[in-house]
Amino acid sequence: MRKLRIGIVGTGYVTDCHYKAFKQNRNAVISGMCHTYNLSHPKYREKQESLKKKCKGFDIKAYNDFNELVSDPSIDAIIISSTNSLHFEHIVAAINNGKHVLADMPVVTDIKQLAAIEKLSEEKGISIFPAHNFVYNEAMKKVKALIEDGRIGQIIHASFLSSHSISNNHLLGWNPNSELSKGEAMFDSGHHLIYQCLYLLGKPVKISSFKSKTILKSMDCEDTMQLSMQFVNGAMAVLMQSWSKDHSKMINGIRILGTYGSIVLTDALYFNDKKIMKMNDYMESFVRLSKAFSDNILKKVPPLSDLNAVHEILEITSNLYKTAEIESLRII
Repeated sequence: MRKLRIGIVGTGYVTDCHYKAFKQNRNAVISGMCHTYNLSHPKYREKQESLKKKCKGFDIKAYNDFNELVSDPSIDAIIISSTNSLHFEHIVAAINNGKHVLADMPVVTDIKQLAAIEKLSEEKGISIFPAHNFVYNEAMKKVKALIEDGRIGQIIHASFLSSHSISNNHLLGWNPNSELSKGEAMFDSGHHLIYQCLYLLGKPVKISSFKSKTILKSMDCEDTMQLSMQFVNGAMAVLMQSWSKDHSKMINGIRILGTYGSIVLTDALYFNDKKIMKMNDYMESFVRLSKAFSDNILKKVPPLSDLNAVHEILEITSNLYKTAEIESLRII
């Protein structure tokens, strides 16, 4: 059987992760890449030279632009790793050219766009696979099994916390621009927290939020955001994403408290304070994601976190930014 041939639009750090992951996939291969700049952009030549060097190192084809990549009949699927604001346009083009899609988060930036690509992909028989890589970690699957088997009883409270700095390339690129990114810390990196929370706990019935531009003053939006959720059974969760600092080794992770016990997923998986499984590294989550994507196309295996999850994420993010703008009760 011929391997799935995959092209990538985008040249950032995450595209390197995808490339390395698919190198370990027996059923698929990254065969080409393009950047997001079109031929008329003033930085096109500079970016194209950089792309050629990158692709030479990967031993893959450097396409002149996205149109050339997406229309190549030898390409079976496209990884969408472009600027957030371009995701919808690129996904629609991929579907219309018969290419399956692995879409980095956010898949698209609003619910109307999601409805449009769902309808179009169903009509064309194309898979749209969210790149929610963390749910494919073995430790995450074990957490879900512990919850579903009732091992910690009724969930009372959970926290999903992540703080890390971002590179100068992020700060000088499109990320700080709200028109291009459509949101900062929580809408971007915070997607990981939200889809993991949905995967483990389900959809909330109430949310509230706070945001702050505490350290990275040059950005349009927040560098830190906190989201509080309540679920139908009364359980609560807090999610916090920050781009401000790296001093977070003892803070980052998932912690879940239940009536029978607790789960902690940090450097390893702990059940009732006992280490029961090591935590795979970041790269391993992409390896497992790549296999899940090729299995979806070749064997029709459904994703663990699908477009329904994307719909719920977009509902939550749309409302959390609204609630963050509402003036809270002041106690001073």
